[in-house]
Amino acid sequence: MKIMKRYVAMTLILVLLFILKLNTVTDEHSDVETFRGAQLEQSVFYPLIAKNINDEGSLSLMIDDEDFSYDANELYLNENMQVMASLEFFRDVLKTSAECYNDSEIILERNYKEYKFFLGKTAGTAAGDEVELSYTPVKNDTGYYLPLKDICEIFGYGYQWSTQKATLNITSSEETEALLPTSYDLRQKNRISEIKDQGDTQTCWAYAAFGALESGLLPEESIALDATDLIENKPYNYTDNEGGDFAMALSYLLSWKGPVAENSSKATKHVQEVHFYSTDDIDDIKWGVYLYGGVSTSIYANVSSSLGTSSYYNGKTNAYCYRGSNSANHDVVIIGWDDHYEASNFNGSVPGNGAFICQNSWGSDFGEDGVFYVSYYDSNIGYQAVSYAKIENTDNYDFVHQMDLCGWTGQIGYSKSDAWAAAVYECEEDSIIESAGFYALDKNTEYQIYVVSDYKNVNSLGTRKLVASGTLDDAGYYTIPFLDEVKVEAGDSYGVILYINTPDKDHPVAIEYKTSNMEEGSVDLTDGESYVSKNGLEWESIEETADGNLCLKAYGNYDITEDME
Repeated sequence: MKIMKRYVAMTLILVLLFILKLNTVTDEHSDVETFRGAQLEQSVFYPLIAKNINDEGSLSLMIDDEDFSYDANELYLNENMQVMASLEFFRDVLKTSAECYNDSEIILERNYKEYKFFLGKTAGTAAGDEVELSYTPVKNDTGYYLPLKDICEIFGYGYQWSTQKATLNITSSEETEALLPTSYDLRQKNRISEIKDQGDTQTCWAYAAFGALESGLLPEESIALDATDLIENKPYNYTDNEGGDFAMALSYLLSWKGPVAENSSKATKHVQEVHFYSTDDIDDIKWGVYLYGGVSTSIYANVSSSLGTSSYYNGKTNAYCYRGSNSANHDVVIIGWDDHYEASNFNGSVPGNGAFICQNSWGSDFGEDGVFYVSYYDSNIGYQAVSYAKIENTDNYDFVHQMDLCGWTGQIGYSKSDAWAAAVYECEEDSIIESAGFYALDKNTEYQIYVVSDYKNVNSLGTRKLVASGTLDDAGYYTIPFLDEVKVEAGDSYGVILYINTPDKDHPVAIEYKTSNMEEGSVDLTDGESYVSKNGLEWESIEETADGNLCLKAYGNYDITEDME
């Protein structure tokens, strides 16, 4: 889910440059001036053209001749008019494991091969062979970047760039299809958090959430997160001995209450995108680990930290497989897999080979230094599985407007796969609304996002303007940047409208409503207005009809342009 922008300013600039060059070339010195003009265009005008395209967001991307949208910071043009791509782009678009180690060495992994590149150097290696990049990898305020043309050629992709249209077309083939390795272990990549011990409390859900989150930050950042802050600041009445689940962790994280680092009191990161998987999504979970780090999941744990006498756990091989019907009751973090892990390692009869490598929260004395193996054939492995795909710095936006501080606790709709929903917020200061966040409750969710910049009443929702659209491959929570930012004056209200279509879901709209295990007053029905509609024309209040709030957030920055003037 990436967002694409199209502009035509590029063509006008090129025409102007062409006219200027013609006017500076005389017949007598045409050869010399043409050569000098070429140098001048590259050294002076190319940076200006690149800056214009970057500022306007007018670089268009196509994949196999089809328009493809991308996040604003994933691509940019350098001063030589060459497309530079972020590590996030390689993960999201080319399905490549992409990480930077020690703030200097970039490692890409794809189709059983490893590629190494270094900041400030054009020399690198591809599967052990030396390669030379056209431009050096760089780091800027938004991340690490590599010259995309070079990497596409190394991977075997076609690459066509049109300067006149500011359009890049990447073409694939059967040979470029991304493949998963048969085994993968984040321990070997320095991408797992320190083994924790939850003691005699039922707080595995918090340790698993933060274990996956810490893994997602590694290796670029090693941050010890405070699970106690999550446990103590959840809006639920559960005690430490009554457990919790992934939804409780997400309500805390997506509302920007955390995560909080140890010995700190403020959120150290903002979680903006989360992917959900199920027990049937074995390969999807592997991709989650490969691209984004550890994936939290729930299992049925008929085993204690002392190993006990569980018939499902083999203490000699640290292998676990439960094939019964009991519901999941324990959360762990998937940190890898081995397709060839033999079925004979498990107690009892297991249909085949293969296991996920899982990190537990029972201290390093458990299993293999805190790690054990769970069979692909376990009844619950993959249940409520979550990966943290986008973890951003806390300066990504000035504010979030939200009404669902308790998170997703239910869903509504009209007994069909699609519905409309709208959230209304008021701006206390002059603001620029830039993105919206919502839940996709299953795979292949189609969405359209609209904005009403001057909301007066429910009739205003009919004056909406389209600002984003697309399809989401995985279930999860997504922050979608707008094609055009929306300005709202202080004291004015605005509306964000979501059209959503989720196949096989009769109630595709996520809402927050009070459940029996929530603290009194935790659901506030006065912190915004929210509506639902079956056709986008007739609207019902969610507060009145469902006694709840819509899970539709808005993100933005304060508009300081007038102050600067």
